[in-house]
Amino acid sequence: MPSIGGEHPGARWWSLDIHAHSPASFDYGGLDGKLYEGEKPSYKEWIQAYIDAGVDGIVITDHNSHDGIDPARKALDELRGRDPDLPPFVIFPGVEITASGGFHVLAIFDPSSDASAVDHALVRCKYLGTRGRSDETANMTVRDIAEVITVQSGICIPAHADHGRGVFGMDARELDALRESDLVQAVEVVDDAEVAQAVRSGWVPTLGSDAHHLTTDTCPEGETAKAPGTHLTLMKAESLDLEGLRLALTDSDESIRRVRAGYDDPNVTQHGHVDQIELVHRGVTEMYRFGPWMNCLIGGRGVGKSTVLELLRLALGRSDELEGTVASDLRRFSPFAASDERWWTEDTRITVRYTKDRRQLRVLWSGAEPDKSRIEVRTGDSWELQSGRSSDRAPIRIFSQKQIYELATSPQSFLRILDDMPPIRRIEWTEDYEALQLQFKDERNNLAKELAESKKADRIRGQLEEVRGRLSHLERLRASAEFQELEAVETSIRHSAQTEERAQGVEDTIVEAARSLRELANSNPTMDEYAERKASFITAADVLDRASSGLQAARTEWQTHGSGEKWRQRASVLNAWLNEQGGQSTISPEQTQADRQLEKDLDAQLRGFEGLDDRCAEQQQTIEEVLKRLEEARQELHQRRRTYTSRLNSSVDALTKVEVFHQGDIESLGDELRRVLNCPESFDPAFAKDGIPSFLNKYQPKDPRFPNKVRDFKTDLIDLVEHGPESKIGQAIKVDMRFYSRLANADTSDLVTDIMLWFPEDLVAVSYRPAPKSNFVAVDQGSPGQKTAALLTVVLQMGSYPLLLDQPEDDLENKLIRHLAVETLKSIKNHRQLIVSTHNANVVVTSGAENVLVIRRGEFTPAIEAEGTLQTAAVKEEVCEILEGGEDAIKTRYRRLVGK
Repeated sequence: MPSIGGEHPGARWWSLDIHAHSPASFDYGGLDGKLYEGEKPSYKEWIQAYIDAGVDGIVITDHNSHDGIDPARKALDELRGRDPDLPPFVIFPGVEITASGGFHVLAIFDPSSDASAVDHALVRCKYLGTRGRSDETANMTVRDIAEVITVQSGICIPAHADHGRGVFGMDARELDALRESDLVQAVEVVDDAEVAQAVRSGWVPTLGSDAHHLTTDTCPEGETAKAPGTHLTLMKAESLDLEGLRLALTDSDESIRRVRAGYDDPNVTQHGHVDQIELVHRGVTEMYRFGPWMNCLIGGRGVGKSTVLELLRLALGRSDELEGTVASDLRRFSPFAASDERWWTEDTRITVRYTKDRRQLRVLWSGAEPDKSRIEVRTGDSWELQSGRSSDRAPIRIFSQKQIYELATSPQSFLRILDDMPPIRRIEWTEDYEALQLQFKDERNNLAKELAESKKADRIRGQLEEVRGRLSHLERLRASAEFQELEAVETSIRHSAQTEERAQGVEDTIVEAARSLRELANSNPTMDEYAERKASFITAADVLDRASSGLQAARTEWQTHGSGEKWRQRASVLNAWLNEQGGQSTISPEQTQADRQLEKDLDAQLRGFEGLDDRCAEQQQTIEEVLKRLEEARQELHQRRRTYTSRLNSSVDALTKVEVFHQGDIESLGDELRRVLNCPESFDPAFAKDGIPSFLNKYQPKDPRFPNKVRDFKTDLIDLVEHGPESKIGQAIKVDMRFYSRLANADTSDLVTDIMLWFPEDLVAVSYRPAPKSNFVAVDQGSPGQKTAALLTVVLQMGSYPLLLDQPEDDLENKLIRHLAVETLKSIKNHRQLIVSTHNANVVVTSGAENVLVIRRGEFTPAIEAEGTLQTAAVKEEVCEILEGGEDAIKTRYRRLVGK
């Protein structure tokens, strides 16, 4: 029977019953160790029961017999012929041998072995008793039987070591000899409480059903209910065969689990993972397949391992994450690279398959449209176009070999990674926070408008007070005798002037009329009949002349009389008095009327400003409330970060520690203040550490009270903006007066708003253990390699998105690779996919990579030389050659270093 492989490349978990009795056992169907002569199930029923229970494979371990193996295999073939869709199922030939002293030992052989391998083992173990019975023994000890099985390329596992006829009941000297023999790697342990004893002996605890019944219902009363699927050993391997089991036992912490019915299937992954990348480039199609756990890309330098990872970055729209020298180094993979520098061409196509929430997605990228990708979801047998960004729908994290190093040189940039974690909900937080910032600015603008209205109201109020003052003063003056006399005199002057003006008009009219009458008298015709009429004109003219002369004489007499001059002189004296009283030199009803109207207009305008002071107070309160919400939002973000990092630190044996301090990042305070005060250049003394920043730098940013110091500092900054050199800061430091001129020329309200909206970022402090159980050391105190190892260890623990690492060991101290990085890789790979390009054997072998891709240089694309696990011979050979320099080199180093 051939072994079977998983649905994805590399290793997966297989459920194996290492101790399965078939109907060939003499006691099957009855009590353990007692002959049962009743009806037994058929082999088809027996095999079907295991398949129905979801078991992947069994080791047929009948008592001292191989008789059940071939019938079981035949039954499986018949079941598979009847149902081609029958789940894969593996039968390992094996046997439960009764050693001298009555101890039971399981022998397990590869599924490809004939049943005769078991028969040969029984012969070599000198079993001369009745085949199929357990109460007769071989003439060999457990240790000798283990040696026979090992020589026959099988695996020896003492059965139910902690129960009757188990090796834990052996004589202590025999048990010690067995431990020291290295012939036994694992034992079957029934009770969980006895697992520790197996571990102390250096043996891997496993579990089998030892079932003698088809269902738990048919188990005899008083016995443990054991049936197909109730007690299993899970083994992680590429394929379900003896080599897979052997390799799993060499790293049992990673690859062996004892489980019972109802266990959580470790193959069911909750995290999203990349399934494969299909690359079409320059007429060549290459497929890179990945498992859901740890995948390693190995190969010589320059073969294209990094290219595979960068293809994912390109297709999933994450090229914008690269900065600085890293971005320059990987420019050829940028979607915006020039045609003469880019790796891809317009005909290049990348298809990424991604599993998320049990659904299949695929991302399609083309060199014809390099800055965008199309994302689709599998629905039935077709693909349906989806909305959104590929980087959001198929999230991953990619770190090139320099990114972690650059991150280590600037731990504050770690915040960007931290904020990408789903529990932080940074995108939602940012949206809400930016909305609050806009609201704050709007409310500040509204207050500015209200204050402008307040200034206008104050100006109108002043005008109204002036007008009312004038009117009130005039009222008091009008009540005086002098004012009344002045009014009478001015009335006499005004009326006499008006009368004289009209009389002069009448006089002028009379003179003109007399002249006209004489002209008529002297005109034609000269008829005698008309002479009398003309004489009347002359008579009338004479009368008018006499009247005119009378008027002229009276006018001359008035003018020479002096009464009018006396009035004017008196008016001058009274006006002088009026001016001395603060009145007007000229008071007129028109002026008074104009002031009365102006009073009404100004009063009406003021009524429009009623409640302005209350509105200003309310607006100020609204601003304070929004500012409080902004501060609370910053506190909430800090708390999310702190809660998340606390979980990273929660383990007693944590290798790293991450702490977040609220508003503590003041390392670049000078640059921050340049931005806030809009002074991007010049004025260096103002922004030096002993300048404005010194007012905050003198405090400890890790102090829980530090945010209060930030609040006080912002108050001082506002004072600086509003009062310049007279402010607290202005009096303490010496700065070029042009600096204050620049502040004065800026919009003060805008600067104050920017200061109120400014908060220092949280401070991140990372520390690590240089050695197991040692004290934590601040990462800032470490070497570049130590910093890189510590930051990598933290990054590895963050999130459940697929994590891609390109040769992370390049910048690590070698002694820290296993202590920090490898141990962390082992601990996290069960809940997040890892794809690591590496040259380090520890990363591949010690971490127990579930899938290894051996990359070779292809003509146009990185090509696959081999893939799988160490269970695949080609992969094992390449790992040995590429990472260790060959088998001879490994042996030589081992002899020199270990001495055995």
